[in-house]
Amino acid sequence: MSEAIWQLAGSAVDHGPYRPVAALIEDQTDRTPDRPAVIHRSSRETTLTYAEFDALANGLAAELTATGLGTGDMVPVVIGNSEELPLCMVALMKIGAVFTLCDPAWPEERLRAVLEVLAPKLVLTSGCAVRTELPVRVVSARDITPSPHRPGLLPGPDQPVYGVFTSGTTGTPKCAVNLHGGLTNRFRFMSRHFRANGEEVVLQNSRHTFDSAIWQLLWPLTTGGRTVIPEPGEFLDLERTVETIDRYRVTVTDFVPAILGMLVTLLEAVPESVAKVASLRHLVVGGEEIIPHAAHRLRALVRGLEISNGYGPSEASIGMVFHRIDGTEGDRIPLGRPIDNCYAVVTDEELRPLPPGSTGEILIGGACIGAGYLGDPDRTAEVFVPNPFPAVPGERLYRTGDLGWYDEEGLLRFTGRRDRQTKVDGVRIELAEIETTAEGCPGVVQAKALTVRRAGRNRLVVAAAAEENTTPAVLRAHLAARLPRVQVPQHCFVLQSLPLTDNGKVDLGALRGLVEEKLESETRPATHYGDALEERIAKVLCDVLGLPHFDARDDFLAQGGDSLSALGAAIRIRDELGVQLGISDLYRHRTPAALAAALSGSAPQAGQDTDTGALMERDAALDVELTELAKAAVGRTVTAPPGTVLVTGGAGFVGARTVHRLLTSTEARVICLVRGRDDAHARDRVVHTLRSQGLWDESLAGRLEVHRGDLGEPLFGWAPETWDSLAADCDAVLNIAAMVNFLLDYRAHRPANVHGTAEVLRFALTGRPKPLHHVSTLGVLDHHAVRSDRPLDEDFDPSDAPAPTSGYSRSKWVAERMLLEARRLGAPVTLYRLGEVMPAADNGVPNRKALTHLLLSAFHRLELRPSVPMYSDYTPVDFTAERLVCGLLEPAPAAVHHIFRPGSVDFTASDPADTGPAGTSRPVPPAEFMAALSAEAEREQGSAAAVLHALLTTLPVTGADGLPEFGRLLADNSALFTRDSCAALEARHGLTERPLAAAIAAYRSTLTA
Repeated sequence: MSEAIWQLAGSAVDHGPYRPVAALIEDQTDRTPDRPAVIHRSSRETTLTYAEFDALANGLAAELTATGLGTGDMVPVVIGNSEELPLCMVALMKIGAVFTLCDPAWPEERLRAVLEVLAPKLVLTSGCAVRTELPVRVVSARDITPSPHRPGLLPGPDQPVYGVFTSGTTGTPKCAVNLHGGLTNRFRFMSRHFRANGEEVVLQNSRHTFDSAIWQLLWPLTTGGRTVIPEPGEFLDLERTVETIDRYRVTVTDFVPAILGMLVTLLEAVPESVAKVASLRHLVVGGEEIIPHAAHRLRALVRGLEISNGYGPSEASIGMVFHRIDGTEGDRIPLGRPIDNCYAVVTDEELRPLPPGSTGEILIGGACIGAGYLGDPDRTAEVFVPNPFPAVPGERLYRTGDLGWYDEEGLLRFTGRRDRQTKVDGVRIELAEIETTAEGCPGVVQAKALTVRRAGRNRLVVAAAAEENTTPAVLRAHLAARLPRVQVPQHCFVLQSLPLTDNGKVDLGALRGLVEEKLESETRPATHYGDALEERIAKVLCDVLGLPHFDARDDFLAQGGDSLSALGAAIRIRDELGVQLGISDLYRHRTPAALAAALSGSAPQAGQDTDTGALMERDAALDVELTELAKAAVGRTVTAPPGTVLVTGGAGFVGARTVHRLLTSTEARVICLVRGRDDAHARDRVVHTLRSQGLWDESLAGRLEVHRGDLGEPLFGWAPETWDSLAADCDAVLNIAAMVNFLLDYRAHRPANVHGTAEVLRFALTGRPKPLHHVSTLGVLDHHAVRSDRPLDEDFDPSDAPAPTSGYSRSKWVAERMLLEARRLGAPVTLYRLGEVMPAADNGVPNRKALTHLLLSAFHRLELRPSVPMYSDYTPVDFTAERLVCGLLEPAPAAVHHIFRPGSVDFTASDPADTGPAGTSRPVPPAEFMAALSAEAEREQGSAAAVLHALLTTLPVTGADGLPEFGRLLADNSALFTRDSCAALEARHGLTERPLAAAIAAYRSTLTA
């Protein structure tokens, strides 16, 4: 690993000679004995000076030593908020014992389980009833005999200091044990980070069993400051918390994100409360992902307030990554940098370090690392792993289970949990992204996303704590405008508040129960539908989408419909209403009223497409403006290598790889046209795609410019001045974007693939004519090629071939005809017909929408494959990108290239070395394979198997037995097409073919992961 990467991961800071925290408190006592140290707000407010606190801790330490407690003994402190709480903590540290904070309010079973894990000699309480046969010592400050005599024990940095039971534990509780050295390191960092001067007034604003309470209670005692202990439960009472901050002029405290969001809401609703928190100078936000808008708003409300985002698990000395928010972060606040003497590295599954920009698991090490889980060596070994990095001190690293990456500034960024990823309709989704987007909706304080099982499919749900005027419809519209359709929740709930655990985190278990209850209550009262056709259709759509109600005027897509649910709805409507229609009819007539009108004859008939041929012919003709622009381009095209290239589809499978190739193999500036809510969001989509494939490098950022746009809109949805400016800047256009959905017809593909291509041509010919490089598919001609007596050459005119059968290929067929007509008139157009684009050897990442991927993933999932050869080319995506970029560099751009790797591959082949595309799946008759696929689709509706089953039962490739003709599903492009022009391009640029084995092996590793 390079030194540059380690500079991102952490650094060593010399704090001077090591001193345990108890000794640091004693040192401060000697300097400021008469200063207030601990204030407990209660009915009898108590204040202890440093001298009084130290003397009481000494006296308690002597009493505990007399009972036999000593170094390394685990001691449960079953005490709530009180002056006794920090006294017990410090007294135990003074004798080398290990404190574990417990809650007297815990259920009896929970406390019993905790005591079984600890197996203590003694239990400390403040008088509450603890049902145990163990010795119990009641601690009262009034009954402790103060002593000036300190034990004088200095525990070493590797000795345990405290244990914390991790939140969210089910079954046997886990006790994470932390060390003296880690706690000292954390406190010394905080003194430096907060510029401590002894005037700190710190409010304990976390539940005392939460590890952040440890620094709130003890850190100020090492600086000369004071700690304020509230009454039990007060930290969830915001008005009371605000009053406490005002009364004691608190300067430093901690909020979990949920409570922080509520605080902002309170301050905005009651402006006079702002003055009551004006004493705050430093705020730490931790425990969960920070809510960006709440942090920014609070900084604006409270002048002079610094907010730090804190990150770190309970297994690592409270937390070990910090970021001081400065207002420039927008809605993507980083975790920050590791604190002094702590390290974080991002690795792949094999614990190999990843470079900046690549997403992987966050592993942490250095002074923060704890000792593991008490009495649980197996779990400890699972997550506390041997440290393979010599540059990181210590023998072990902790696997956090969090996913993240380092940006170009060396800031660690969080992308989610490995265990909070989910799949919906076969697509992997990060719930954190939905939550962050929901929290950007005006009025939303905090949001959580989860999945529920409905009608055999995973359904996304988002629940938000929000203000009264924020309705579910408002929230859903906000999400729909900013997220891809598959990430838009089917159900949105707006609540006054989200259920919280005792430590202020969102209680996901309770939230799930609340959501399930709401879904059940909503769907229980059946909506009465009449016999009218539109109402019968509405009932079917209501059932298919799993909604409580669906009106005749409701839009199918706006209510969460997609191609898979459209397929189910079409089948049910055909079966129950006895009418013929396809899923494209649901896309064309998106309300029950419109569909009923079409079926009854008062609108264009559903299920019929008799005018599609004439429509395609009209679409293939150039309009008057494009005709004139094409003619005017003759002799005016710049032929030098492009300095600036506009690329459409840069967030797609082929597009992202091509953008990467352009940035790494040329000096060109790349402008991407990508759908998004704004330019920043569009850029995030491109960078996210590159990063997810391990292709992003921040050093390339300066030459990548991304603009939000839509091919289906006039001028891509840009302002005229933006259109004209970029048209003047660009030297070439590479059109890769396309809508691809084999379940939809020509009309559904027409806006993006036909009208969008015309708009791309218009852009290329605006101002100075620019070469247009258009990416198409061999599917435009494969049905004709099958019937031809020889392979089709690259100069074959698609006008001489019949229209393809699928809606996608038809749209590309029309677009090609339009572009070739423009080229005949003088427009500089190059066409690239792609073969079967597959994963590359460097990452194996597939195109999850491709039929080949759906087939091969089904072979691996079912461990079966049809015993029918399925030949096609296997063209790695990097092979394709190389040739597209070389085409851009050609001096005379006006050609047609068939881009596919020569040689046929049987996609149902396996071999003893287990490197064939189909792996070790067992060949079975097609009927048996389809039966297994059907059963899997029924079990996991919305999965990749369900999508494949829908495709195989919908595509017009069916044999006499009613089963798909698997041998015809893929096109054997190597046998059907020539590639002479592409071969000449390769020769001019020195391109060679690499062996396929590595690419297939890399792909198979993603299938089995």
